[in-house]
Amino acid sequence: MKYYLILDDSGQLHPNYRKSDYFIYGGLLLKESDFHGVNRAYTDFMRQVKKDCGAKGEFKTTDMPYKIRRRVLNRLKKFNVEQVFVSVKISACVRLNFNSGKDVNRFKNYLVRRLIDKLISTKKIPKNCSLLDIHIDNQNVAHSAKDSLEEHLKNYFNEDDFYYVHKARDTTKFSCDFRVFYKDSSSHYLIQAADTLANTKWNILNGKQQLRRYLKDGYTIVKLPDGIVY
Repeated sequence: MKYYLILDDSGQLHPNYRKSDYFIYGGLLLKESDFHGVNRAYTDFMRQVKKDCGAKGEFKTTDMPYKIRRRVLNRLKKFNVEQVFVSVKISACVRLNFNSGKDVNRFKNYLVRRLIDKLISTKKIPKNCSLLDIHIDNQNVAHSAKDSLEEHLKNYFNEDDFYYVHKARDTTKFSCDFRVFYKDSSSHYLIQAADTLANTKWNILNGKQQLRRYLKDGYTIVKLPDGIVY
């Protein structure tokens, strides 16, 4: 069984970013059987929204009037998808070297892995998932990031079991292949949906609690670092 994880980020993963102390990945988890129908329906919906607003090109969430954001979020709530988030309180990341692009990229891989870990433990991604396609906005992505994230996920979830199969030990009991695709959000409407969700959760963490009611009930969130309350 194949699943899709569609992600975009909001905020800046650096302590000098003055607008906020939070960084967010947000998006959607979909079964393959739902993916194409949801993608088609949301694309048609957003084209109509853009037509109604007279918007040209990509309609970024930061440019949406409140009533349009509300309309979009209410539509997203109706789809058979899981809304997913992983958030970071940046000032609490005391061991991360923010000046090292390699360290920051490694940490972003860790964030995606922790989200997938949570989705597996809550059975939102079932054990019979054989392939997880991960689509992420390609803005400001290093050339090596795709291979880096794929390798990280494959090693964490599968490779230890493969190399230690001769030993009597507990395994992850989860064998899945991973593919990572960095997409141009201007032509990928579900990446745009992920942008809307990530930006909305970012705004909620920054005090706009009125937006909370527009997220789908029972959404998945991982708050990091562990043990930090916010």
